Amino acid sequence: MNDHPSSPKPREPLPVAVVGQFSWGLTILFVLASTCWVLLPYTGYLFSALVFLMAIVLAGTRWNRGPVLAMGVVSALVWNFIFIPPQFTLHIEKPQDIIMFAMFFVVALSMGHLITRLREREAALERHHAEREQLLEAKHRAELLAESERLHRTLLDSVSHELKTPIAIIRTALDGLGQGNAFAAEIETANRRLQRIVENFLEMTRVESEALKPRPDWCEISDVLHAATTPLQKELSKHPLRLHGTDDLPLMMLDSRLLAQVLGNVLHNATLYAPAGTEIEIHAEWPAQSPVRNERPQAAKPRTGDCADHFLELRVRDHGPGLPMGSEDHVFDKFYRAPDSPAGGTGLGLAIARGLMRAMKGDIEAHNHPEGGAEFVLSLPVKTRQP
Repeated sequence: MNDHPSSPKPREPLPVAVVGQFSWGLTILFVLASTCWVLLPYTGYLFSALVFLMAIVLAGTRWNRGPVLAMGVVSALVWNFIFIPPQFTLHIEKPQDIIMFAMFFVVALSMGHLITRLREREAALERHHAEREQLLEAKHRAELLAESERLHRTLLDSVSHELKTPIAIIRTALDGLGQGNAFAAEIETANRRLQRIVENFLEMTRVESEALKPRPDWCEISDVLHAATTPLQKELSKHPLRLHGTDDLPLMMLDSRLLAQVLGNVLHNATLYAPAGTEIEIHAEWPAQSPVRNERPQAAKPRTGDCADHFLELRVRDHGPGLPMGSEDHVFDKFYRAPDSPAGGTGLGLAIARGLMRAMKGDIEAHNHPEGGAEFVLSLPVKTRQP
């Protein structure tokens, strides 16, 4: 049978430590009363009152409020019944004895209250000290991480700059060898791969140090596409590139160098995972809806000759196996590589792409296309000018 909702909840049992304090209090009072009874002919009954008060004060410095109050009540009754004339009665004749009797309760209440306040203050100080230690430890960890990250970026930047010189020397030597050397093609491929890794390291340090300052200028998307695909001619030679919606785009105000680098990194990623012979598509949409529709609404269509804000959306789709399940956002993490990634690479290309897009106040996201393959969506606010 269930208890009635209004029935009182059972009280929690007293802690073992508190029960022990009650037991020790009664034992101490018994010992003190016996000792004072033996010494009564030599000391008088006021001496026993002082002994009881001292015991209450000492107990109040260590015990909880309940046992201290109990000691005060019991000691007052014992002193009244055994020591105050007339003995073995609860009757008190002298006013000073009445005052002393009342002092037991006053001292017990005062000590209990003061000890409770002191313990609460000690607990608060301990919590404050613990929180302070945690904050100091967290601050120390943050400083160590910041210093480690700074040294990491400095090392990458230094090593990358040092590698640029031998890479340039190797390229010059390759030009001197000409096309007749059987190993020239292999050396050139390895040199181009090493150059891309070094450039990625340098670009990543600039992205993380927030040293990138976009420099928008009027340009055509065709120029951006040309700058993005020219360094990838060998990789794109195995993948037909299909452009959709790029011919009718107006003149746009954007940083063509940064956008070309983003497109180049995304296209290079597509060539790594898509099988040879499969198409890579670039779809351009303008004006496009903002990725966050409630925060950045689509701008109104400008009048002829006006300059207005719009969102340019570029979709890069391959026809490969697509992204692993659950990795749609992890592909933009530094040094992230999918389990089936081809050998080589650093896992920085897409991380740099997202950093560059956000530096330009845009963003990039990835998902699997419903018809197969991976699709990367670049969304960028741009100013346009209609002829």
